[in-house]
Amino acid sequence: MKVWELEKEREGLLDFILKTRQKTRVDVRHTVATIRDEIIAKGDEAIKGLSYKYDNWDKDYPLKILPEEIEEAARKIAKKDISVLKGMIKNVRLFHLNQGAKKRIYKKRGLSVVEDYVPVEKALIYVPGGRAAYPSSLIMAAVPAQIAGVKHIYVTTPTPYGLLNPYVAAALLLLGIQDVYRIGGAQAIYAFSLGIGTIPKVDIVVGPGNAFVDEAKRDVYGFVGIDMLAGPSELIILNTKEASPEFIARDLFSQAEHDDMATVGLFSNSKTMIKNVMKEMERLMVINERKDIIERAIKANSFFVYFKDIEKAIDFINTIAPEHMEFIGDEGLADKVLYPGIIYIGEMTPVAIGDYYIGTNHILPTGGAGRFTAGLSVDTFRRRRVKVKTDNLFFERFGEKAERLARIEGLFAHAEAIKARKGVKR
Repeated sequence: MKVWELEKEREGLLDFILKTRQKTRVDVRHTVATIRDEIIAKGDEAIKGLSYKYDNWDKDYPLKILPEEIEEAARKIAKKDISVLKGMIKNVRLFHLNQGAKKRIYKKRGLSVVEDYVPVEKALIYVPGGRAAYPSSLIMAAVPAQIAGVKHIYVTTPTPYGLLNPYVAAALLLLGIQDVYRIGGAQAIYAFSLGIGTIPKVDIVVGPGNAFVDEAKRDVYGFVGIDMLAGPSELIILNTKEASPEFIARDLFSQAEHDDMATVGLFSNSKTMIKNVMKEMERLMVINERKDIIERAIKANSFFVYFKDIEKAIDFINTIAPEHMEFIGDEGLADKVLYPGIIYIGEMTPVAIGDYYIGTNHILPTGGAGRFTAGLSVDTFRRRRVKVKTDNLFFERFGEKAERLARIEGLFAHAEAIKARKGVKR
């Protein structure tokens, strides 16, 4: 595993990271476009055909999952695990409960503006599946949507061999969600964004997924809203003080295990620390149950960086804006880190605990999108609404100037619409 020296190889490292991100897009773009064209042409038939291909369906399952099937699947898990899911729902709800922009009223002579927020009507939550099941991602998306007041919440998830994951089923019951579909991958994003076949069209699509899901979300933006581009997982650990190499190695593994395209990196001002973390990774790899996925992700997408100047390290991390960051070092510098989707501070705050039980949202921007957007929240499901009222007093003060601007821009009808109201007492 190569160790980069930041001060000497900054541009080379940046190029490596950007090419890794771009490679992901190039590799999947053609496949995603083919899926889009197929389901537009053939509707439900194509969706089911793709499920046979990618999810190993062994028979013709209905796309919508009946409530009885959800209940039957949920009965397979232990009561203690129901309690675990309830605890997560409670913590996520408590954190998100008072989120959201507030109503604002702006007034001046002759003018009243009311700015408030209304929920979207129909939201799709995409719950990843396949190699792992993610009831946690369902909870992270559904709870803010419910708090926001979304009227219709739909859930879709891949179902290997046609079967709904019992833990996802249990979470669905606890959340009270009944509109559930067994569709995964890019085809799910297109089906709900365009309203294909028997699938309802939604207003917004949220939830993490693999690179295929991420590319499909990128493509449908404009037909629907999306929360963000939340593709393959990313983690950078910034280390500037003595810490446990084992903890760091385990945390890198915790994100690399998501899929082959996950990206992890360690920045440290100690070559000894980097060396010791690498040794721990070699030791722990042998006993890891998801060894194959982790090895492929580490080999293709990981980077280990030695730096001397902490300011330059922080500047670089701000430039690439990773999804997750752990900061194990001088906590007084944490405010200088601006763009990761979330920052976990200190050796005792691993990403993994945040993924489940802190209550903060783990659906976060990837691929550098943290530079212009944030993680999923209640505001994701609300849209700003502005109501404006002016009267003759406002036209007395500003009508002539507004009319003049319209004529400067050559917009005759604008100017005449303003002029017609000047001097009218209403």
